[in-house]
Amino acid sequence: MAQAAEIATSDSELQGVDTSEDTVGEWQPIAPDEEEILDEIKEEHIAEDINWVDDSHAYVTDQAQALTEWMDEFFGDPDYDLEKAESLLRLELIDDWESDDGHDLKVRLRGKLQLPKISQRLNLVFSGEDSDFQDESDRAVEDAIGLQYELREGGRSRIDLTMGLASGNLRPGVKYRSEAPIDDRHSYRFVERLQYEDGEGFYSISQLDLNRVRDEDSVWRFSTRGIWGEHTDGVEWRTRLALRTRYNPEASRPFAINYFGAIRGVTRPDSFVKNYRLGMTWRRQVYRDFLFMELEPAVNYRRRNLDEDRDIVWGFVVRFEIALERDLRRVRRALSPDSVEDTEAMPPESI
Repeated sequence: MAQAAEIATSDSELQGVDTSEDTVGEWQPIAPDEEEILDEIKEEHIAEDINWVDDSHAYVTDQAQALTEWMDEFFGDPDYDLEKAESLLRLELIDDWESDDGHDLKVRLRGKLQLPKISQRLNLVFSGEDSDFQDESDRAVEDAIGLQYELREGGRSRIDLTMGLASGNLRPGVKYRSEAPIDDRHSYRFVERLQYEDGEGFYSISQLDLNRVRDEDSVWRFSTRGIWGEHTDGVEWRTRLALRTRYNPEASRPFAINYFGAIRGVTRPDSFVKNYRLGMTWRRQVYRDFLFMELEPAVNYRRRNLDEDRDIVWGFVVRFEIALERDLRRVRRALSPDSVEDTEAMPPESI
């Protein structure tokens, strides 16, 4: 019996698989860990030859960056997800209710899968090109699948080549990202995307996020976005201000609230504001570590065309999300000959 338990434990360690009930094979729950994020930031400093230990401002700056990334990971920010080293999947069941249109039920799969047998830089992406810049007031969700190839990453910037497929149309494109801290409490993130779609021609999507850490559990984010197309008049734009606050961060299953206000409009042929939106998103892990629940009440003050009167439209969104990730690097390390030899060399009582 003891020998069987020893073998089972050893196999689990070699596979790098947590045997807890919240795992699915090699897939683990997506649960942001601030200490782990800080370690990754320090590794980036070492790779960039930055002496963060001797920099008097680096510790505070790293703490601010770690909190911002914690919020992005906890809320499942699509752009943040697509740049993680791990494979990850988020399966969402959404009930989107509005006072003028009623309920809209939908299921969405988003995330990415690593394709290491083809290339370490290649990922299979689900709902990638649309969800990066999905507007909260857009009720239609267009399922998409595509490929993302990391062309270059260094320092504070990254370039990806993308190929999406949605509604039977191929969408080749290129995506550039730059992000960096501004000072101890402020940071920025800029994303520029150039894409081509049959029938639509070339179009550009630009987004700038400015973050300000308010305290150890809250982050302000100002975001502005513009879309310009080859065959469109003017620019579609959106400006958004949000306050993300986490509660009970030391708890095994903390929760967080995102308070937001957004304005959306166009510049041509008639320049006007389409929608004013206020709302909040409550998000928490429930029942299991891989299961998230979101409640999002909101109010819209909108009109679709310039000659229409504005209407007040109430909305309430309920989301259930299964969120899992798999780090192939950890699995490969666990299966490496060195780790096998180390495990075999360990005395039974230490295993």
